[in-house]
Amino acid sequence: MPAAVAAGLLLSACAAATPVAEPAAVGSSAAPTPSSASPTPTPRPDEPSRSGARVDVPTVEIMAQLARRAERIAKRLPPVIVPAEVDPASNRGLGYREMIEFGFPADQWPYLDALWQRESGWNHLAENRSSGAYGIPQSLPGTKMAVVGSDWRTNPETQIRWGLAYIAARYGNAQKAWEHSERTGWY
Repeated sequence: MPAAVAAGLLLSACAAATPVAEPAAVGSSAAPTPSSASPTPTPRPDEPSRSGARVDVPTVEIMAQLARRAERIAKRLPPVIVPAEVDPASNRGLGYREMIEFGFPADQWPYLDALWQRESGWNHLAENRSSGAYGIPQSLPGTKMAVVGSDWRTNPETQIRWGLAYIAARYGNAQKAWEHSERTGWY
């Protein structure tokens, strides 16, 4: 099925949902402030996440972000080149490719990488025993990721796509999600 058709089907499936405010544009990033210019995860206990992605973002917003991603892919953009310091076969490599395909600029990578390194260590099986947050983005609850795929429990690609859609819908970009996480301990 062509990506444009898939995007249309995704949007149609969400048409019956309650209308919500337009999410922030993906990739809109404020100039880095001195405190956020170099995202370095604050050392945390061995637990994968303090509380993860816990705000409820309406499914219609998640689906709209995914539809925008499908439209960008349908334009047959050039292949994504993963930075040399990132193993292209790893969950991080997948995360970088998905982030670019999602429409975030490359300058958002340090923020996304730091955020998910702290949340889960990029482990798609990471589970926080105290909160129940799950996966790479530490979705709380993990079942929210089922909107992207029924394989949410074991597929890092499903988790990353949900996480990027969540960040785009809730914060607009990874830098703002990182800054929120730094202030509050969750995003």
